[in-house]
Amino acid sequence: MIMILAMIALAGSIMDMSSKSRSLGTTIGDASRSCYYEGARPSDASPDLTVKTQTASDKTIAWPSEPTTTVPSITSFSATPKSRFYIGGDSYYVQDAGKSYSLTNPDPQTLRFEIRPGDNAWFDEADGEACNRAEISGSWIALGTPVNIDFQFMLEPNGANGSFTKAASWFVIGELHNDDGATRGAGTSPPFASQLDRDHLQVVARYCPTGLNPSNRAHNLTILTPWTDPKPIQTGRYNAIRIQANVSNSSLGYLDEW
Repeated sequence: MIMILAMIALAGSIMDMSSKSRSLGTTIGDASRSCYYEGARPSDASPDLTVKTQTASDKTIAWPSEPTTTVPSITSFSATPKSRFYIGGDSYYVQDAGKSYSLTNPDPQTLRFEIRPGDNAWFDEADGEACNRAEISGSWIALGTPVNIDFQFMLEPNGANGSFTKAASWFVIGELHNDDGATRGAGTSPPFASQLDRDHLQVVARYCPTGLNPSNRAHNLTILTPWTDPKPIQTGRYNAIRIQANVSNSSLGYLDEW
């Protein structure tokens, strides 16, 4: 089983996210230590996962049709850690430090996340990890199920004159994560994520050969970085991300991201 998470991150950073699909979650993470993320990035190609990425500016690639016809509303909003609210009728679970600024709901289609140094969720403290986080996690999805994820996010400046400064080695914006319930204490990284490498947006995917331990500490992951934006991200403007994916332990697995 896998779980939708969309994540946004960085100590002292702020992000707005507008949901445009049924599968959306968010997290803010700033890590000076591993926080369950495998750091090595081998370049081997995966036999079980085809990764294709295109940008909306690539004129040879058509932007895929809208997966939904209406923008889902956020209802029964709650910012309390361990509570739930709804996006388009789907339940989401709040995972953050419980600060007044951690998670807010400026309008019925927007969530705003902010983290500052030391903003850990309750399980980060229990695990002794160093992630700073503001996150919501979404619905469980059976392995091998095609999914469409469509959202917009805006990074607000955290420096002078509209600048963005990030010292963390990684900053996750959105991810599809597996169920770590059976491996808590070992920890795994997401099969794929949209994230920032310093101040450049990128796509990262990971796979582990069938039958081997996928936890980060087992060091069996191969990590692919199929695309990194050559231009630094701009603050104060919305970026549209569209994902079509099927996480599978077979050749049926795929990831398309625009």
